[in-house]
Amino acid sequence: MQIKASISLSSCITSIVLIPDSRDKTMEGVFSFYAATSQCNIYLVTFNPYTKKFECEMFQTCHYDRINDIAFPKGYSQVFATCSKDDIRIWQTGTCRELLRLTVPNLECNCVTFMADGASIISGWSDGKIRALGPQSCKLLYVIHDAHAQGVTAIMGTSDCKRIISGGKEGQVRVWRIGPQSQTMVASMKEHKGAINSIQVR
Repeated sequence: MQIKASISLSSCITSIVLIPDSRDKTMEGVFSFYAATSQCNIYLVTFNPYTKKFECEMFQTCHYDRINDIAFPKGYSQVFATCSKDDIRIWQTGTCRELLRLTVPNLECNCVTFMADGASIISGWSDGKIRALGPQSCKLLYVIHDAHAQGVTAIMGTSDCKRIISGGKEGQVRVWRIGPQSQTMVASMKEHKGAINSIQVR
């Protein structure tokens, strides 16, 4: 059997359904179908007989594991961020569509928030690192290594955007000074016996 065309999607394909009446009479041989994957993505796939290739676009998506945190930028409700196993996603509120995604394989993002000035998204991960991202690109801005030995479980920025307060699975609360070129721990406190679940700053 000869393979005429193929396409690779982001994860294992679990189901395919042909779209009824998807054949375009103006271009003989065109047809479309939806393909769903094991990571909760649905793709619209179209076969183009002229190029003899499949063309695909993301139709709908969601997290495939539990959602650990949700955050809105200060004073702005048009977008929000969510975090789960492997990734952080930025969503548009009005359309409920995913805009951006940062994926870090084999890790879990436990917490996410926007800095007050909207210039960055800060997040805490199961590998003990704090990662800061650009809100319009999800580009990695900086990483604080070894922020918490057993994983970062809570995070919050101060109103002047000069400090980050983080909490860890081991019960520690730490304060970080954020500079243009460096991030420095200025305080470490240990009173809780369990994981820090949430941090709020007046």
